[in-house]
Amino acid sequence: MGISLNRIIKLFLCIVLVVSLVSVVYLVVFHNPGEGYTEFYLLDYDENITDYPINLSSGSVHKLILGIKNQEHKGMDYTVKVKKEDELITEYNISLEDKKSIEIPYFMDCTRLKGENQTLNFELYKSGEDAVYRKVFLRFNVV
Repeated sequence: MGISLNRIIKLFLCIVLVVSLVSVVYLVVFHNPGEGYTEFYLLDYDENITDYPINLSSGSVHKLILGIKNQEHKGMDYTVKVKKEDELITEYNISLEDKKSIEIPYFMDCTRLKGENQTLNFELYKSGEDAVYRKVFLRFNVV
C-alpha cells in the first residue's frame, strides 16, 4: 500500500504554500526599503523646466521655484544656500518628514551687473554635514 500520486501532489502543494506564506511575511516585516535619497530640483516661474530665465534685462526680477523631496526613509533637516559666483546670497533651513516635499519660490534679483555666463548656484546640505549633498545651477546673461 504505497502513497498515492494524489497525496504526494497535495503534500507538495501544501509545502509550497507554507514556504510562500513565510516568504511574504518575511518581505513585509523585514523589508529593506533601499538606500534613501533627496530630490532637489529647480523649476521656472510656471512650474516647468522649459522656460528658465536666461537672457535678462539689468535690474529685472524673475521667479524660480526650488523643490526638495525627502526620500530618506526618515525626517530630515536641510540647509539650502543660494550663491552667485561663490558669494552667499541667501540661506534656508528646512525640516521635512519622510515622503514630504516643499517648493520654495525664489525671486532672482541678482541682475544688476551686466555680463554673460553668470551662474546662480543652489546647494543642498543635509543637517550636520559640511559637504554639498546636491547642487543645481542656472547660467544666465544680463544685458
